[in-house]
Amino acid sequence: MISDALSRAFSLLDQDMLGYLDAVEELTDAHEADETVLAVARTEVPRLIAALRGTLGNHQADILGLCLGCAPTWTDGRFTRTPWPCPVIDAAHTYLKDPTSIYPDLGQRSR
Repeated sequence: MISDALSRAFSLLDQDMLGYLDAVEELTDAHEADETVLAVARTEVPRLIAALRGTLGNHQADILGLCLGCAPTWTDGRFTRTPWPCPVIDAAHTYLKDPTSIYPDLGQRSR
């Protein structure tokens, strides 16, 4: 069980990241193909790509085919890692191929 302080810290981190994504989405959706969209795309798309590359880079397979990014779990009396591709890689791939599929998972409307 995590403490209230740690729970609040996780919540603030989540709000910060989702707020950033909402702002980028709003700035690019709210305008026609004008200078604002171009400026946002030039600064924010590289950041978004770097974030995704970093996440994917952390979730690579080791020589046994297990994910290095997922924490080991206690299973059948021993610590083991998640087989690769792990749920993080699977979800990232799904959302890249079908971005609208994320919205039902988050309880939001499709955009």
